[in-house]
Amino acid sequence: MALPSSRTAPMRPLSLCMPARPSAVTHGVRTLCLAFALAASGAATAQANPPAAATAAYDIPAGALGPALSRFAAQAGVTLSFEPSLTEGRRTGGLRGTHAVGDGFSRLLAGTGLEAVARAGGGYTLRHPAPGVPPPAAPADAQSNLLSEVRVTAQAERSAITEGSGSYASRIVTVGKGEQTLKEIPQSVTVVTRQKMDDQNLHTIDDVLAQTTGITMYDSPMGGRYVYSRGFRVDSYQYDGVNRAFYYPQANSFTSNAATLDRVEVVRGATGLLQGAGSPSATINMVRKRPTADKQLQFSASAGSWNNYRAEVDASGPLNEAGTLRGRVVASGNDRDYFYDTAKSRTGVLYGVLAADIGPQTVLTLGVSHEKLRATPFFQGLPSYSNGADLHLRRSTYLAADWNRWKSAQTSAFAELAHRFDADWSLKVTAGYVREQQDIKYAFPLGAVNPVTLAGNVMYGGLFDFKTDNKTLDLAVDGKFDAFGRRHSVSFGANTGRMFNHSDFSLMQLPGVANNVFAPVSAIAEPSDATFVARRYRGGDTETRITQSGAYGVARLSLSDPLTLVAGARVTRYRASDRDRITGDPATAPYRENGVLTPYGGLIYALTAQWSAYVSYADIFQPQNAMTAAGDMLPPVKGRNYEAGLKGELLDGKVNASLALFRLDQNNRAQEDLVNVCTRSTYCSVSTGKVRSEGLDAEISGEVARGWQVFAGYTFNHFKYLNDTANAGIDFASTYSPKHMVRVWTEYRLPGALNAWTLGGGVNFQTASSRTTGAIKLEQASYAVWSARVAYQINRNWSAALNVNNLFDKTYYQTVGAPAWGNVYGEPRSAMVTLRGTF
Repeated sequence: MALPSSRTAPMRPLSLCMPARPSAVTHGVRTLCLAFALAASGAATAQANPPAAATAAYDIPAGALGPALSRFAAQAGVTLSFEPSLTEGRRTGGLRGTHAVGDGFSRLLAGTGLEAVARAGGGYTLRHPAPGVPPPAAPADAQSNLLSEVRVTAQAERSAITEGSGSYASRIVTVGKGEQTLKEIPQSVTVVTRQKMDDQNLHTIDDVLAQTTGITMYDSPMGGRYVYSRGFRVDSYQYDGVNRAFYYPQANSFTSNAATLDRVEVVRGATGLLQGAGSPSATINMVRKRPTADKQLQFSASAGSWNNYRAEVDASGPLNEAGTLRGRVVASGNDRDYFYDTAKSRTGVLYGVLAADIGPQTVLTLGVSHEKLRATPFFQGLPSYSNGADLHLRRSTYLAADWNRWKSAQTSAFAELAHRFDADWSLKVTAGYVREQQDIKYAFPLGAVNPVTLAGNVMYGGLFDFKTDNKTLDLAVDGKFDAFGRRHSVSFGANTGRMFNHSDFSLMQLPGVANNVFAPVSAIAEPSDATFVARRYRGGDTETRITQSGAYGVARLSLSDPLTLVAGARVTRYRASDRDRITGDPATAPYRENGVLTPYGGLIYALTAQWSAYVSYADIFQPQNAMTAAGDMLPPVKGRNYEAGLKGELLDGKVNASLALFRLDQNNRAQEDLVNVCTRSTYCSVSTGKVRSEGLDAEISGEVARGWQVFAGYTFNHFKYLNDTANAGIDFASTYSPKHMVRVWTEYRLPGALNAWTLGGGVNFQTASSRTTGAIKLEQASYAVWSARVAYQINRNWSAALNVNNLFDKTYYQTVGAPAWGNVYGEPRSAMVTLRGTF
């Protein structure tokens, strides 16, 4: 195998230019511009000054020889060529400290019977020593670390797996069916790697998305968080590239522990080819950890502010001598309070997965996981004065009952059969099942506060009990072929999903409960479940079924050396119905769509070996249950995504960079019919609504210089109604998607004798957000939240780190709601200490 050389043509830095004016936005954008410039100039510096002869600091753990050599060569900036059979079954004692390249190779190869020989034309070759020449002796500090020889399977150089890479960049993604480089996807893509999740303590999918370019989080008044991208709510989630339907009757109650994940891939914009029905926002692909070929054991324990305690164990490796059966178990638990009074939660996850080589080219993978949540939550947020003025309540204010409860359990199982016919063609069949149960009972405040009387806020209660079963089946084929003297690739397949939900919920006003928001009392009487049902002003007991199936195909055709055409389409069949569980009557009219075609296409032009330019178009549709005056169902909402941009792979793939301009139109949105007489409903609609979202995404991620990892993203987003009976010409979704957003996080390992220390930090910045209710406008001004980290590598196996979030203790509203509800403070300054062990 051969690692690509670091000697590439000099690149000009990519910069983002904005008018220079003294504002936080300009500062954030300049930070991003600097990161882009550093990456490109770093590439040129590396090319002009090859580091092969210099010494550098390394920290490569003991383990399989092949991956260790590849990692060393990549960090040293040299080319290493060798046959994989040379390293098979061999291990190394690792390498730590400052070494020259030759000395580093000698220490890594000590006791293996191999040597690295410099080639006349540059780079190194791995070989057995010449006859009569003894192999290099193992240094004293390496001999004790050598383990007995075991059989290992070499991992491909270009792998989508981010675990163990130590990088914030990923070359390969799997969200678009099959493995593709980021440059092969003509849309904006972000990958949050395992290393970034560990460095920032991103323990849930909400934590991950809150640190992702172009994504905003909105706290739902009835629990959980909604996710928004480009002004639209995200409703497309995948596990390992397979769609999973989500349905929650009143809020987004989805939770997921990131301990089981290798990475999270986010494709922004319309992704109808991947999902069929959905909003033109983004697709989030959560890629689970898989068993490893080598034995490994990882442990972490954390303690932080507000009694936040967490522990995690992750064990993986072969289960038989031949290594044809591999397993992995991940267990994690978290017990914590919150910065607001009374609330607390306890979560846990147990995940197990087996991978078996049932043939030379066939792997069967079976996995199961169980997640539990037990919490005393605070939903609904805080009110304001009736004139929109801030109440300036303490951030610790808890306007709820001490009997609030949120119990959630999620069990999932999957089976995956992957077969490779030859070097070009592969097949993967995946079946999945998920059962989710939610039991929620809580008190919540509702009502704006009168500035004079200080009255107006009243306590209500909610009772939710629902269960959801999800079944999915996905077949995907990927291949490469030659035609017209060129190399092309194609992906096609089919999938189906069935979701059944039983939901019973009730909302009621709590009788005889006075609420003083300035002196709240959580010890209030708890009504029985029967009282909720008997006195509810809104609710119901319903069963909902959603079935979606489709077939897709996409081809990547090489039209010339620099130009590639990407063209595909999906045909979708969609069914949705719900009925009252007591009476059996339909709760809403059934919805059906047959043969909905969602095309997808793009052109990719390779400007250089590192940079490419692209344009793309994508369609999507979203069913809606609104009815016309004549009683007919409205056609689905249609979305169209136009995008043009640049993508770069710098420093031999260590750094990814992208810049995208996008426009997204959504048509056929339901609007109230103010002209015709409704024949079958109190309200009727016409499908004439149209909105537009447009803007810019820019991102850079990876190792911009030796030991310096960077993730930096900037988003500019403008959106407005183009045609609406009440809102034409004004903005939409202004609460959820600020006009400017910056996400930056960076880590730097100190050089030389201080290389055991790592310093990190970052900022999340966004411009003002607001929400208008009637004549009252609530607004959160622009703000920046800074965070920092310091880590110390105690020895080869153990490390410790201190993370401090909201370093300057900024007070702000994470979510802006209405005068009566929904205003949620962002988390104050917090600290967490983490101890990690790797064996």
